[in-house]
Amino acid sequence: MLYKSLISLYGSSLAGKSAPADDLVWHFTPSEDLRLFREYALDALQQAKVYLLDHMAAAYADTLHDAVAKQASETGLPAMAILGEVKLPADVVWVEFDDRELGVARFERASHVTRHDDKPIGTGLRGYLIDDRNNGHLRITMFHRRDNSRVVDPICALLVKRTPTGELNYDNVEVELSRSMVEFRVRSGDTMEMINGRRTVHQVETGYDLFIPYALFAMLASPDLGGIIPTENETFTAKDAKTARKFGKSWILGAQKSHLTIRIGPQAAAHMQERQARLEFERQVQDGRSGPVRHWVSEHERRYRSGKVVLVKGHHRGQLPAPNLPTRVMGPRPEATIFELDAVDPSDPD
Repeated sequence: MLYKSLISLYGSSLAGKSAPADDLVWHFTPSEDLRLFREYALDALQQAKVYLLDHMAAAYADTLHDAVAKQASETGLPAMAILGEVKLPADVVWVEFDDRELGVARFERASHVTRHDDKPIGTGLRGYLIDDRNNGHLRITMFHRRDNSRVVDPICALLVKRTPTGELNYDNVEVELSRSMVEFRVRSGDTMEMINGRRTVHQVETGYDLFIPYALFAMLASPDLGGIIPTENETFTAKDAKTARKFGKSWILGAQKSHLTIRIGPQAAAHMQERQARLEFERQVQDGRSGPVRHWVSEHERRYRSGKVVLVKGHHRGQLPAPNLPTRVMGPRPEATIFELDAVDPSDPD
């Protein structure tokens, strides 16, 4: 779990107990900026309400993103603006999911973001630290640990500014560059062009997948939980706590003892299966691999230019529908995402 790795790494580094093999950034380019960032991140992680999405739950939230993205492209509005103002379940929230599994799910369902890919794109674990404790902005920090790689501090964070009335303005987002990570990349041999490229990729990935935690928050606030099933699980075990006390690892003792694992229920699973079947059917029709659906043609006359008239007897025409093609959709429609949220009076800040 990326959350546990960050707690352990940042806590041990600040206590002067991390090893260079596990924490290259801290030992290769130590700085005051890096220390301040890790102090902030450790404090925020310890206070955060923690959610862990399994691969099916992350894919389910992402299918809702596909539907909203289509509407966003038609209206020119950001997807987050279409989703609307969603209240966070806590002042600080951590949302984690498997980026590799999400990439596979996107590729298998032929999501529009994979149209130029010849294989799944995604690696490791991804986690969002969303901090709403500042009145002027919402801070979003995305952490990404790639497969077979150590944790590396993010190169930037997003600050979503608020309007004078307190609403989030997704057209006014500041990209806060990490000076300590810029120094690390320079000393590692990166050019400024390469560093700017890394920043741009991180910024785009952070913004695009931000929809997943917000879709989760909207589902958690809906009466039926949007088809998901949250289950409380132990984060640090009693054995972990005993070891932490023995070796003075106070950063583990100060972390959240449990987290909510998010899975999908039967209704959401049925929706995903039916949606996939319909998308596959639509692709076959568009590719010309599927003829007309089987239907009855009544008896009629066929007239030719030569004057010849042929009586065509009644007959069936076309192909039988695929046996796995659903005729009834139990989940939300692909083109719309609706969450039943409590009405909020804009004039009432509470």
